[in-house]
Amino acid sequence: MLRNRLVGLLALLASAFVGGAILPLVIRYGATLVHPFLLNWFRISLGFLLLFLFFRKKIRFALFFSKRNLILGLLLGLGLGLNVTMFSFGVSHTTLIASQLIYVFVPIATGLLAYFLLKEKLNRKKIYGMLLAFSGVLLLLIFSRSPEERLSLGTFYGNFLIFVGMFGYSAYLVFSKKLTSTFSVLEMVMITNLALTILLLPLAIYALGLQGFEQINPRSMWAMLMIALSALLFMGLSQASIKNLSTNTASMGSLLSPEFAALAGIIIYGEKLSVVLLISMILSISGTMLSVSAEKSTFLDRIKLVINRFRIK
Repeated sequence: MLRNRLVGLLALLASAFVGGAILPLVIRYGATLVHPFLLNWFRISLGFLLLFLFFRKKIRFALFFSKRNLILGLLLGLGLGLNVTMFSFGVSHTTLIASQLIYVFVPIATGLLAYFLLKEKLNRKKIYGMLLAFSGVLLLLIFSRSPEERLSLGTFYGNFLIFVGMFGYSAYLVFSKKLTSTFSVLEMVMITNLALTILLLPLAIYALGLQGFEQINPRSMWAMLMIALSALLFMGLSQASIKNLSTNTASMGSLLSPEFAALAGIIIYGEKLSVVLLISMILSISGTMLSVSAEKSTFLDRIKLVINRFRIK
């Protein structure tokens, strides 16, 4: 039992590090080499290809193409497609710290969507937590309009794009519940990657027409392969933490990502921690923890498991 817990805690820390520092870093680098539309299509397609090559015997492909599952899969792809597209455009216009801090709001956004779409109940403690977390994100968005805060908070344009993409990711989490009873975690990842490969193809073709084939070269292909591998590594580590830890403990991984993003941003890009950013981080994390602690065994509690399993930027 102690050994399993230790493995889970190490996996939790590793997943937060990969998701907070490595993945945003390689996406930002890749976006300087390839148009974001083409970047997203290639890295999703490469991820799908790698999963297919190594795990095709564990996938029930016949279930993928039933009418119900195909429609739901495309809906999931739309939500996640909005996320990866907005993130790939926005991350070049903000700091790594700010980009990850916005995703702390995911459990709150998921709860709001579950309330409006699935009639999930909200109690007073959860509402207070949501308001506190939203005030932290709102503070980040407002002060990012100031040139003096640029090295710490990024730009309003970049943060707003990521904020919109975060809601797309939250919608993906909400609707994915309809498929989790039918498919395994591995199959869910395959469904999502397949749907994204299909949906993002027209945008990739548009990007090729816009910037030509010159952007596809060994350097850019290597960058896109690193992004695909980093995303898959993040998912695997997240699943290992969930397997060996309680739900509440495993869900804390999303709250550790901003700290690792801050470390990477300060060392590599010379980003700075300002008073406004620290206050925003404290409000967002505290509000999210307050809201999550208000849950018992409800839909949102189960969604927290999905957050760590399927979080892709």
